[in-house]
Amino acid sequence: MPSPDLRHGYRPGITQAFDLAASLAEGVEGRSGAWAFIRGFAAHWTGTALGGDAGWTEADLDAAEERLGLRLPVALREAYLLFGRRRELTSNHDRLLDPAELYVDEAKEALVVRHENQGAASWGILLDSLQDDDPAVFIRLDLADKSAER
Repeated sequence: MPSPDLRHGYRPGITQAFDLAASLAEGVEGRSGAWAFIRGFAAHWTGTALGGDAGWTEADLDAAEERLGLRLPVALREAYLLFGRRRELTSNHDRLLDPAELYVDEAKEALVVRHENQGAASWGILLDSLQDDDPAVFIRLDLADKSAER
């Protein structure tokens, strides 16, 4: 049987100051609230605040844009700058691509930013919405049985 502390969600070394419900409510009100939620959640969950080398540099993102010949959406840049190098936050199962790994899919429809850990799916932003500050992200299945893809 777990200790009483573990039964109530306590994780040693993690502050109890993070209020998930209140932070999440503020986090859905806009991008700045979402980043505040992520900062609080990351510090609570991992015991390590974001900062320092948690994110990629502007130069890393500029190099990706130069290589791709396109501009990354503002929200994507902000995410990469804030926590893009923190694998425990970005790649626990499916993997956020490093800026140097970003690519445009074969159909020339989307900028691919994430891969499923076994290669069965990828996540991307439609090229015609890259100018939006915070565009939708879509998932595309890549199944062995191509007739099952829709």
